[in-house]
Amino acid sequence: MFGTLVSVHLFRLEHALRLRRIPPAPEVVTPPGTPTPPGGAASPRITVPPRTPTASGVTASRRSDLAILVIPREGPLRAPYLMILSPAGHHRGLPPGRRLFDGTHIVAALDDPVDRTWCEVADVLVGPEGSRNDPESLISGLLDRYPGCEVAVGGREAGGGLSAGLRDGRFVTTTEVGGLPGGADPWPAVYGSFLYGWRIAGMPFEGLATASVIVGRYTGSSAGRIGTLEVAGRTQVGPARPRTRGIGGRSA
Repeated sequence: MFGTLVSVHLFRLEHALRLRRIPPAPEVVTPPGTPTPPGGAASPRITVPPRTPTASGVTASRRSDLAILVIPREGPLRAPYLMILSPAGHHRGLPPGRRLFDGTHIVAALDDPVDRTWCEVADVLVGPEGSRNDPESLISGLLDRYPGCEVAVGGREAGGGLSAGLRDGRFVTTTEVGGLPGGADPWPAVYGSFLYGWRIAGMPFEGLATASVIVGRYTGSSAGRIGTLEVAGRTQVGPARPRTRGIGGRSA
């Protein structure tokens, strides 16, 4: 998890933004004959790093926030959009440009004992990790069980992607195209918060299917300097589609 109370800031970019790729993690070489751990080799995941490394490899200040950049390719979106996600009240510099939305919401993970007390009032719920043959059933169950939840994210599927359901009946999937391999990371919660902020801001989901969605950390600009997005990876967000049954007492 990356925080229980999360702030969302959505901008339409009107100024330049510097993109810099975070160096990949060192490759782990497994000696011949080493047994494969249960479940097989881990699939690549988008891992949002906790701090920003400099070009020299020395860890820099943590004065950055999780961010998702949406670059439209076709459809109803016409300008790049940057969403910054941070613990409520702790953002570290916001970019210039037109701010479309600001808001705060609650994120809770079902498999985190600390978060269980927040599930009843959470806006975003994250299901348990692991593969499921029917993620839509899991998501529908979460939205029915927790009527205050607006976005429910299912566990990771065998291919490494995630599924999410929206309170209005839509179902969205993501496929990770690139990123840093790693273990546990906050991406499921970040993905849920992104969908929540995108929906509450009234942004169209249709354009996400063809847009470049880039994940990383944003370092704020100051004194007219260009802000920087440290790129951790990118993902494809599948088109929203109506469900065949109602969610949370509402029909699709």
